[in-house]
Amino acid sequence: MLVTYIGENNSLQTYGLRFQKDKPIEVKDKKVLDKLKTRDDFKIHESDKPTGQQKGASDTSSPEGGASDANSGEGQTAE
Repeated sequence: MLVTYIGENNSLQTYGLRFQKDKPIEVKDKKVLDKLKTRDDFKIHESDKPTGQQKGASDTSSPEGGASDANSGEGQTAE
């Protein structure tokens, strides 16, 4: 299940996991999930897809892909 840290710090390490603020990570351990559910600084996503967070992550990877295409195009003209 996906869990997002929504606390005040930029990141937090707890229960052997590192959480970055507003970045969902998958937690498979049921005992850890039960503990995180009791805390106010964590949001548990009942479905495996967080609302709005995953779309933002996909958008940031697109420009990198475009940059790779441009670099490979330059390499072809140099040959």
